[in-house]
Amino acid sequence: MNAHALKNSLPRIWGAFFGRHGNFTAVQIAAIPSVLEGKNVLLCAPTASGKTEATIAPLIENYLPASRSTSELTILYLLPTRALINDLWARLAAPFDTLHISLTVRTHDFNNFNPQHPSDVLLTTPESLDALLCAHAKVLCGVRAVIIDELHIFEGSVRGDQLRALLQRLRQIRTHAFKVGDTPNAAVQYVALSATLAQPEIVAAHYFPDPYVVHISGNRATALESIALEAESPTALLAYLSTFRQRGWRKALAFCNTRAEVEAYATAVRAGYSPFGESVFVHYSNLERERRHEIEQQFAQAETAICFASSTLELGIDISNIDVALLIGAPGSAESFVQRVGRTNRRQPKAQAACFYRSPLERAMFEALPNTVMRTPSSSFRPSVVIQQIFSILKQSPTAALRFNPLCDLFKDFISPDDIRAILGELQAKQYLKSSRMNEWRADERLNRLIDMQTSEHTPLSIYSNIQTSTGQLKIRDQNTQRVVANVDRQWFQQDVLTLEGRPLNVTWYDGEALWVSSYRGANAAEKIHYVSGRQPLSYELAQQLSVQAGLKVGTIPVIPHADGWLCFHWLGDIYGHALLDLTGYTLAVEETKQSGLCLLLRDEPRTFPIWNEQQVERYLRENYHRYETMLSLGAYHHFLPVELRRRTVVEQFSVLRFLQAIQSLHIERTHEALTNNLEALLE
Repeated sequence: MNAHALKNSLPRIWGAFFGRHGNFTAVQIAAIPSVLEGKNVLLCAPTASGKTEATIAPLIENYLPASRSTSELTILYLLPTRALINDLWARLAAPFDTLHISLTVRTHDFNNFNPQHPSDVLLTTPESLDALLCAHAKVLCGVRAVIIDELHIFEGSVRGDQLRALLQRLRQIRTHAFKVGDTPNAAVQYVALSATLAQPEIVAAHYFPDPYVVHISGNRATALESIALEAESPTALLAYLSTFRQRGWRKALAFCNTRAEVEAYATAVRAGYSPFGESVFVHYSNLERERRHEIEQQFAQAETAICFASSTLELGIDISNIDVALLIGAPGSAESFVQRVGRTNRRQPKAQAACFYRSPLERAMFEALPNTVMRTPSSSFRPSVVIQQIFSILKQSPTAALRFNPLCDLFKDFISPDDIRAILGELQAKQYLKSSRMNEWRADERLNRLIDMQTSEHTPLSIYSNIQTSTGQLKIRDQNTQRVVANVDRQWFQQDVLTLEGRPLNVTWYDGEALWVSSYRGANAAEKIHYVSGRQPLSYELAQQLSVQAGLKVGTIPVIPHADGWLCFHWLGDIYGHALLDLTGYTLAVEETKQSGLCLLLRDEPRTFPIWNEQQVERYLRENYHRYETMLSLGAYHHFLPVELRRRTVVEQFSVLRFLQAIQSLHIERTHEALTNNLEALLE
């Protein structure tokens, strides 16, 4: 379909969405016809190519005619972060007002959705959709279309598995509504968006049937600068920021790998000369939600500003006038790197980023990341989601009961009836469920207490979420405003000077619930701050690319003589490197190095590497399953599972066959002197 014909097919929405541009992007020309035809579409296209308009506009054309007589929730727009929702809400306000379409938001931070008078379109997260299902399932009867934004963020995670279950629950609601005559049909159209996704057909099929993939190749050009930064000094960073006026830049988004580093570098920029004045912001999950929202708004509205962030803003902000992304320390995966770099110049053809490395390893990671492949998607389902969904369904149920057959039907594509019965038995033994009659369960004492605590800030678990979070956090309350400004964990106190939002603090007193703080009165706070505090887990894919970057063939294990033995560089990443260390220790004298995801230390020179079979590796994982549960991010409810299912889940998520293929491809080689020096530097 050419542009003229496409314009004629969008008589209702053309002016509101595309009139000021006067034309369509290539992505919109490719995707809109398929969406208009009612296909379930996965749109894979570069950042800032017009994907949002390519999906929401034709869905409005199809399902929200100007002549509609009643208002009901018709389009559900799912996004991974609250910050991204807030940003999209602001972007869509003008065209929606023009079209007289109502748009609301439902997140943990903010909710203006009224189930009694629902909006036409709702922006929400999977967790908030779960809460809506529990409290007001009937309001979803009229949903005709679902948009899933940033699909690659959900895929291969507990959130993705929860989303798969929620979409199945939505389909069941629509089917029931059709059977009882509440809606003219049960059909739901799905559109998913992603800028970076391997094997898109396979991934899309995890979430909806009959996916039609529209793939627009190419990525935005990226201008990368590589800058050395001393490990315990911000001097090079400050020097770079001082060039902003000369470059004509006004705004920067700086990513760090830990909250401690966010605070440290923000404090240094506040204390040192920079072009930003007081417009130095920080953003991470421990800040109170109202404060995070304020920071997002202030940063977006400021003409000149810098915001230091952890991964919370990797895909959570869409500000068109961010001139440059600063990456302080290398991320551990290609996905994270692409998201961080992609936050800049969102409406321009080129992304600008500065990569600050503090060690030879970080420099090598930055050099390898642009060429690192994305991880391969896995269809393996994390059964901890079943427990979270059982609790959610019981909260939703008008009879306060859970029946076995409907539960098996919900999870028929994900987990066996035998495993579901084992889970129910475990929850009954732990007094979360009680059997009321044959194949029916109700909430027992412990689950009732958990449900009652959902409105409390002290609840240990959310029944609407399976995300693992820190426990034992402490409130921080400002002495002057008396507001709670953050919730911190014990790591926050492991600093010589405590800082919040880049401002040094004095602890005034503790009232038993909150720590009261005031402005720091000491001198030279920035000089007492430690900057480097950690890195993200090193992915298998990035570790493999590091070996290629070093000039080695894939599978080569260079061995280097060392004072305590022999250094063996295996390039397997943190998870597989941990397993290799343990398994090797059964037959050889081996020690851990500072970078276990890259290298281990053998006492004697190796001639060949041990080879294990599938049964041996599985036995090892089953015996040591608890070591991998956190590493594999199996969900907040994973520890509720029967032990046998916990063990099996670790084995499945570990991917034993891929591990064995990686091990079997390894071969040992002695290295020459020049390579030896380069490799040893990676361990510094």
